[in-house]
Amino acid sequence: MNKGTNSSFKHVGLSFMLLFVPLFIWSQQDTTLFEEVTIKGNHLKVDQHTTLSKKDIQQLAPHDLGTLLQYVNGVTIKNYGGIGGMKTLSHRGLGGEHTQLVIDGVPINDPQNGQSNLGNIQPNNLQEVKVSHQNANALVPVSSLIKGSAIHLKTFDQKFSPHLLSIRSSVIIGSFGQKEAFIALKNGGQKSFLSLTGSLRTYEGNYPYQLHYGNEVKTTYRRNNSLNDYHFSLGGGYKWRHNSTHHVLKLSAKTSGIDQELPGAVIYYNDMAQESLKTNNSSAGINYSLLSKKFSLKAFGQYAHRFLHYHDPTFLNKEGFIDNQYTTHSTIGGIHLRYQFKDFIFHAGNDMAYDVLMSSRDLGNPTRLTNTAMLKVKYQMKYLSAEVSVFNQSFLDKNSIQDHRNDYHKFHPQLALFTSDKLFSNLQLFAWFKPSSRAPSFNELYYSQVGNKALSPEESSQIDLGFKYYKTIKRFDFQVNGNLFKNEVKNKILALPTQNLFVWSIQNIGKVDILGGDLHLATQFNINKDWKINLQVGASYQKAIDISDENAPTYKHQIAYTPSLTGNATFSATYKKIGLHLAGLFIGERYSLNENIQSNRLDPYITFDVSANYSFNIQQKHSLKLHAGIKNVGNSAYSFIRYYVMPGRNYFIKLSYEFN
Repeated sequence: MNKGTNSSFKHVGLSFMLLFVPLFIWSQQDTTLFEEVTIKGNHLKVDQHTTLSKKDIQQLAPHDLGTLLQYVNGVTIKNYGGIGGMKTLSHRGLGGEHTQLVIDGVPINDPQNGQSNLGNIQPNNLQEVKVSHQNANALVPVSSLIKGSAIHLKTFDQKFSPHLLSIRSSVIIGSFGQKEAFIALKNGGQKSFLSLTGSLRTYEGNYPYQLHYGNEVKTTYRRNNSLNDYHFSLGGGYKWRHNSTHHVLKLSAKTSGIDQELPGAVIYYNDMAQESLKTNNSSAGINYSLLSKKFSLKAFGQYAHRFLHYHDPTFLNKEGFIDNQYTTHSTIGGIHLRYQFKDFIFHAGNDMAYDVLMSSRDLGNPTRLTNTAMLKVKYQMKYLSAEVSVFNQSFLDKNSIQDHRNDYHKFHPQLALFTSDKLFSNLQLFAWFKPSSRAPSFNELYYSQVGNKALSPEESSQIDLGFKYYKTIKRFDFQVNGNLFKNEVKNKILALPTQNLFVWSIQNIGKVDILGGDLHLATQFNINKDWKINLQVGASYQKAIDISDENAPTYKHQIAYTPSLTGNATFSATYKKIGLHLAGLFIGERYSLNENIQSNRLDPYITFDVSANYSFNIQQKHSLKLHAGIKNVGNSAYSFIRYYVMPGRNYFIKLSYEFN
C-alpha cells in the first residue's frame, strides 16, 4: 500500500477512536422517563417511509423478514425457496446492497455478501419494521442515510417497558416439518431493563412441486432442503438525566447458528443436490443517545464475527468435493449529531467499518476500510422545508497477495424539498435527489467459483417526485401515497445463480436506467367499538433496462429478475377478539437473463394467504392468541427465480402467550 493510503488509514483510524468519547459521559440520575425528543414544527410528515407495526406483522404471519417485506411498495423480494430459502431484495430496481438494514439503531454490516439474507431474520421479536426512503430529522446511522433506502427494525428485547417483568413466547407448527419456538423475557422498567430472548426452528422442506417440460408435467418432492437454526440474544439498557439533558445507553450480545441443506436448482428433473451450508454469527454492540432541546447525539459501536462453511461432496474436481470455510471479522462504529438553531437544523456524522476476510482458500487476507461522512442542513420555512446534504464515501481495499483496484473516494450532494402543513393541511408534496455508491462485496470479489476481482464500484442516483394525502372523516381514515422515480446505475453489478445458492456468476453490465412509479392506498373504518376493517392496496411499476451498449443483444432490455409490475393487497376485519386476515401478492413477468427472449421469460403469478386469530385473557396481564392460516390458498405452482421451485398450499398454527 502506498504512503498516501497509509496516511488515509491513520487519519480515519483517529476519527474512529474519537467516535466513542461521548460514551464516557456520566451524569446525575433522575426519574424522568423518555424515549426520544421530537422536533416541533409544521413539517411532521417529512420522513418518507412505510411502517409495519407489530399488529401488521402478526396479521400477515410471515415466515421471515423477506416474506414480510413483499408487502412494501417498490420492494421486490428475490425468493429462492420456502422457509430457510435465501431472500434478498431489490428496491426500485436497485440491488439489495443499496438498502441498509438497521436493527435497534445499529447498521448490520455484512461484507461477505454486501447484504443480509432476509430469510434468516425471524419476525417473532419484531415490534416495528420501517422502510425509509428519505429521512429528515431522525438520528439514524449515516451509512443508512447515504443508501438508496433503509430498513429499520425495532425489537422487543431492546425496548424500555413500564412493567417490571414482560414475557413473549410462541410455538408454531406448520406444513413440511415446520416447527418453531420462541421466548423472550425482560426485567426492569422505564429506567432500566435486562432482556433475554431465544428461538429454535426446524424445517424438513420436503414439499411437492410440479415442473412443466413441453407438454409433460412431472410432480415430485423437494429434496436436500432441511433447516435447523437457533438465535439467542442478551440485552440491557439504562436511562438517566442531568438537568435538561437525557441519556440512554443500550447494550446487546447476539449469537446464531444455521445448518441447512442447499436444494439447488431443479433442471431437467435433476434434483439430487447434496450441498450444505453452515453459518455461525456472533456480535456485541453498544448504543448511546444524548437528547436535549437544541442538541442531540447518537453513537454506536459493534463487533461481529461471521463463519461460513460450504460443502459439496459430489463436485467434479480432482479432490472429488469442495469444502470451503470463510471467516469475517467486522467492526463498525458511528456518531450522528443534530443541532437546532431557530429555523435551521444542522446534522453532522460519520460511520466507519473495518472488515477482514480469512479463508481456507488461497485468497490472501483481504481487508476493507469503509468510511461515510455527512454534513447536512435543513431550513424550515412557513410553507416549505429545504434540505441540503453532502456525503463522502471511501472504500480502501487491501490484499497481501493480490493487486487490487485503487482506493475509491466519492462526494455525493443530496437535495430534498417538502411542503409544510401550513401550505396544505392534508397534503404533502416532496422531491429529492440522492446519489450513492456501493463497493463489490468480498463474495463478489474473492469467493471461489464466484469472485471477480475486476469488478468496479457500483454508482447510483435517484430522483423522486411524490405526494402524500390523508383524511379523517368521523370513523373513516384514508391515506394515499404516490411516487414517480428516475434512477440510474453505472457499473451495475449483477449476481445470477448458476448451480445453486452458493455458486453464482458476477458481472458489471455497465449502465442501467430505471423509470417507474408506485401508488399505495390505505383505509381504516371503525364501524363501532367492536367492528374494525382495514384495507391496503399497492402497485408498483418499474422499467429497469440495460443501456450499456447499443450493439449488444440486451440493449434496452429489462435486467434479469426485475418484474415490471408488482402489486399487493391486505384486508383484515376484527370483531372483538376475533380477526380475519387476507393477503394477496402479484409478481409480473420477468426474465432469467438480461436478454428478454421467450426462452428466458418467467410467467407472472398471484398468491393468496388467509388466516384467522382469536385472543383471550387467562387472567389480568396474561393473554393467549391462537392464529391459524393457509398460505398459497390457490396452490399456485410458481418460482420467482427460474428452477427454484416454491411450495404450494401449506398450513400453520401458532399459539402465542404474553405477560404484560
